[in-house]
Amino acid sequence: MISIFKNISKSRSNIILFVKISIEKPKKSKLNQYKVNGKLIFEYLIKTKNTGIIIEIFSKELLGPLNLNYIGAFIFDFTQKISFAKVSVNAKSKNMLDMINFGFIRKDFIFKKYLSKSKSSNFKLQGRLSKYASNLNQSILMIKNLVSEPSNILYPESYAEYVKENISKKIPIKILDKKQISKIGLNCLLAVNQGSEKEPRVITFGPNNSKTKEVDILFVGKGVTFDTGGISLKPSNGMEEMKMDMGGSAVVTGLMNLLSTTKYNFTYAGIIGLVENMPSGTAYKPGDIIKSYKGTNVEVLNTDAEGRLVLADIIAYGSELYKPKIIIDFATLTGAILVALGENYAGLFSNDDDLAKQLYKSGLNTEEKVWRMPMDSDFDKMMSSKFVDLKNISSGRYAGATTAAQFLQRFIPSKTKWAHLDIAGTTWKNNGDTFNQSGATGFGLLLMADFVYNYFEKNKDK
Repeated sequence: MISIFKNISKSRSNIILFVKISIEKPKKSKLNQYKVNGKLIFEYLIKTKNTGIIIEIFSKELLGPLNLNYIGAFIFDFTQKISFAKVSVNAKSKNMLDMINFGFIRKDFIFKKYLSKSKSSNFKLQGRLSKYASNLNQSILMIKNLVSEPSNILYPESYAEYVKENISKKIPIKILDKKQISKIGLNCLLAVNQGSEKEPRVITFGPNNSKTKEVDILFVGKGVTFDTGGISLKPSNGMEEMKMDMGGSAVVTGLMNLLSTTKYNFTYAGIIGLVENMPSGTAYKPGDIIKSYKGTNVEVLNTDAEGRLVLADIIAYGSELYKPKIIIDFATLTGAILVALGENYAGLFSNDDDLAKQLYKSGLNTEEKVWRMPMDSDFDKMMSSKFVDLKNISSGRYAGATTAAQFLQRFIPSKTKWAHLDIAGTTWKNNGDTFNQSGATGFGLLLMADFVYNYFEKNKDK
């Protein structure tokens, strides 16, 4: 099986890159090694001929989807060293080729919407990805584009319109405006937004089965379309990146897009809260006490700890609406998780060991890795107060990512399995990574695609 990628940039090169996937190594040849985190993925040999360059890739082991994705990304990276007119990839099966193509296309994307006379990719596949790989790619691109848009373009109202135009025909959605949000009583979410001239929105997705009254899983996303920190103002250096503080909501939106393309044996729903956190004469202030949707009184000690307030209300409201057995929330929640884990792992907090184990395994399967962080009553006490039910930050500097998770756990129904993914470090990478160029990564989509299959579908197949 052969696939062809044609260079659609302004390159005038006539050189062709030929790539062949083989099993048996050539004898007496010194091979190059491709490793990820010290682990050998494959070996390769580079040859030249009149019409171009040949790369032969060898692997003893059967190459799974992730390793085939690595090959695709590796091939794209090679095209950045030399200008090629086209790339020809030869593999033994259609499925192998599909996963290689997916890795190549994924790495080829970069957000250049506002760079005049430029394109978001350098190559065009002469053919098609499989339906599932295409749906994966489209959903990842949806996340990347949402996260990359500046906040003067993507704000709560325009975000809601985007969802209406792109998702509403695939899964039932409901968009709540400020008046409806106020009537329901999502006061913590409203408080975060009250310094902005933009109006907040809450969007619910599903359930995918209209007859169900209790869904198997609810996905929740933080959607702060721009975060100045509010009255507790952030430093100006790097503040422009706070357009990506809606990354959790983008994951939920992309995931709803993906899941709606396939019939599953489990029921699901989603909810996102969309706000701006701005300083003004109407902004909420340190010292304010807000009655949450659940009825818990929350004292605001820092207006830059706003994401947990948004999540608290939509978790409680979503739990009442859908009565989920499992809740997974996504949020670019804390800088503390970056200090702890850097950019290559998302922080995982959970009240259920089996749920946490599968999320960890899915992270390894997809290279969207998570690391479980501690939670216990000692951390929980750090969020308590003598004067009010709950503080929005602890009184000290320590364990910031964990205390944020402890805050959220106060709003999880007692018998509900729950996982919180702090994706502050993995949502955006200025230097890119193995599968992504600079900017938004789309982190979370592949993790969830693998998770729902292994946690729900695979178990029901047994």
